[in-house]
Amino acid sequence: MEFLRKTSKSAVFEELRKSSIKGDFDRVQFIVRTLIEDRGEIPNAKLYTALILANTSPTKGSAKAVEELLGDMVRDGITPDSATFHAVFKALAIHPDYVLREMALTEFHSRWFTLTADGWHDLAAGYLRDRQIEMALGKLEEMRKEGIRVRPWLYDLFVYNFCDTGDFDEALHIMEYRVDAVELDISATLWYYLLDSASRAYHHEATLYTWRKRVESGYLNPPSGICINVLNTAARHGDFRLATDVFRVLGNRTTSLQPYHYEALFEAYLAGDYFRAALTVLTVMASSTTALPTEATTRPLYLYLRQSPQYPIQAFTTLKNLHKANKTIPTVAINAIIEAHVAHSDLTAAITVYKSLHTLSSTGPTTATFNAIFRGCSKARRKDLAMFMAAEMLALKVDPDALTYDRLVLVCIEGGTEVDLDDAWRYFGEMKDRGWWPRRGTLVAMAKKGCERGDERIWELVEEMEGRGMDVAGVQRWVGENWRKGKEKNMLEAPSRKKEIARL
Repeated sequence: MEFLRKTSKSAVFEELRKSSIKGDFDRVQFIVRTLIEDRGEIPNAKLYTALILANTSPTKGSAKAVEELLGDMVRDGITPDSATFHAVFKALAIHPDYVLREMALTEFHSRWFTLTADGWHDLAAGYLRDRQIEMALGKLEEMRKEGIRVRPWLYDLFVYNFCDTGDFDEALHIMEYRVDAVELDISATLWYYLLDSASRAYHHEATLYTWRKRVESGYLNPPSGICINVLNTAARHGDFRLATDVFRVLGNRTTSLQPYHYEALFEAYLAGDYFRAALTVLTVMASSTTALPTEATTRPLYLYLRQSPQYPIQAFTTLKNLHKANKTIPTVAINAIIEAHVAHSDLTAAITVYKSLHTLSSTGPTTATFNAIFRGCSKARRKDLAMFMAAEMLALKVDPDALTYDRLVLVCIEGGTEVDLDDAWRYFGEMKDRGWWPRRGTLVAMAKKGCERGDERIWELVEEMEGRGMDVAGVQRWVGENWRKGKEKNMLEAPSRKKEIARL
């Protein structure tokens, strides 16, 4: 206080200038009050400009205070000068107010003032904070045309905003521009933020660019969480090269690679049509102790093989070649090939693969193996083959599951004879004894087939379905409409069925 009273006015104004630039709100208020009350200074544009600039304080400043100060200037008959408007632009870059900024800018241009480099930057930053992205980009383009050097912090602000809004194309465009301009002071924090944000959003181009520029060159060592996001991005876009390099980075660390690491790499190779490499990943997983592949792991393989009848044939050939190269072949990979053959209605090829399974895989067939074959038997109406495979499943001591029984029931239903239908009911009974219940479609098929054969057991089945809370209105209606017809047909066919049973 004593310093401000005793020192020269020029020194006090210099202190005011420094404090306002810092956004020291309380200090500026105190100095202005001292100049007016103790030093006899009349309110003027310089004092108001300092008060406006003090509102750059993030915590104490506000757009409302700036608007009030401009109103006070009008009331006191003080005309804002260029410095005043620049102070307004700077304060509104911190506390955005689109309407107030546009009013000030209109007045600024009407007085033929010229924007300084600071003014350009503050306007662009204000538009960004107002989420007026197009206007902010317009200012940036104008700055470049005017030959004004854009400061790194403004570029950073653009990139941060674009990452937050998910506009990674624009964020990437700015980063490419800066790199091409040989800008050396792009912060590591910004690169990190871009890689983290882009990879979480699975934006391939921005992720790849950042990885190549900073990670491959050794400038950035992202944590494992970001590496996983990058790996997933590579998998989604079929970029096996990026996925492989992420694996390189992860492999250099002490943490053991988990199934999801391999699965992302596997999917990247599949999406990139690098078939052998994808299957090789499965053999590596099969050889590990911490990342054994599962049926879920190979689901993308099955979906890939479904695209063409030739794909499962090629996959089988590839697995045989990998086996010759002493690679460990997982049963789940063979199951996917069998399932794909079934999807292509080629049961013969599926059985051929199954016969080779014991040679290729040391673990042998699984429940999923037989379930896939039973589905093929159902589609091809090959109950004889299904019964043979069921016996083999029993001999190999492979435990069935609910889906196994469900498909065996369907196979028997598709047979169509009374004997086949009895077998379906037998499997249905065994299924219930194990605490399992068929899928709705299987139950409806049983009810309809039983109705066609005049089988009285369907009434108990429909009642049990209803007891389990299933919607049976449609089934009841269909059975009610067709029961008499099925019963009559059953009576007419009874003699010939007795002869058939006798022959058996």
